[in-house]
Amino acid sequence: MIKLETRADLKSLINDAIPESLTLEYKASPALAKDGKAPDELCKDASAFANSAGGQLIYGIEEKHHRPLRIDEGSDLPREWIEQVIGSRVQPRIDGVIITPISISAGRHAYILTIPQASSRAPHQAPDKKYYKRQNFQSVPMEDYEIRDTLRRATTPELHIDLSFESGLVAPVKFDFRKELSEPITVIVTVTNRSSQPAFHAVVQVGVDTDLRMLMHHEFYSLGGEAKDGKNWIGHRFSSPPSLPIFKELDPSSGHGQRYSLTVGYPSQLTGGERIFEIATVVQTPGYSATEKWIIHFRSLELRMCPPGHHLNP
Repeated sequence: MIKLETRADLKSLINDAIPESLTLEYKASPALAKDGKAPDELCKDASAFANSAGGQLIYGIEEKHHRPLRIDEGSDLPREWIEQVIGSRVQPRIDGVIITPISISAGRHAYILTIPQASSRAPHQAPDKKYYKRQNFQSVPMEDYEIRDTLRRATTPELHIDLSFESGLVAPVKFDFRKELSEPITVIVTVTNRSSQPAFHAVVQVGVDTDLRMLMHHEFYSLGGEAKDGKNWIGHRFSSPPSLPIFKELDPSSGHGQRYSLTVGYPSQLTGGERIFEIATVVQTPGYSATEKWIIHFRSLELRMCPPGHHLNP
């Protein structure tokens, strides 16, 4: 999620022309209203984010062609009203919604609604008795099979892979004198479970762009053979016992088999301009599998990890 706490953060969205995506939507402040269909539309959008990948709903920014245009005059409605509407009209209740007010003028605010992806309590129903999801910058009704798949989360593990660097989503690229390869850059692979059903067995695979030099793959094993789809593939098998099951409440930082790593080097001949590198992740557990594409963006001797839904990784 994008960190949005101040008016300067909102201006950065506009200056950088960050477009709407699966996890980001802009709304003008008049869309927050007590009359008409506005409360139902608020609930429809909130439930769609929760039924999809989660995301941020921003009230207070006008958009054009799905890109932010300007900060508007803000809303005079209190945060408590927004909480009450979402809490009372979406069924079942969405846990963990964060509403951040940003002052625009005396008594008027822009609002950032950060909505987590729901899991065991999903799907969430809007006031019109329909279930919505995010698709192509908008909230659309879910198909029957999608509703059934969401209900399955309560009885089947739903594993998710997050990628980051040791320092977070950004890592510097440093070179020793006359070296053709950068100092080692560590990529952290974190496996979490979004379902209340523990995972006792899983296979994790990571495909790293061949333009990045694989130095060490630590807990992973090489899948061998020639590069596939422009990537070198490595894998890891998880089983409990001897490891602890992967369950929803387990903290990945506790070291119980959910956090792995690999190390890459950046070639000096690729330091000119901007570059994009792909990393693919695959996770499989009985009854569930998922594949995602991540992007590593290089610019000015800096690498930035861009998750699915990022504007560089639509």
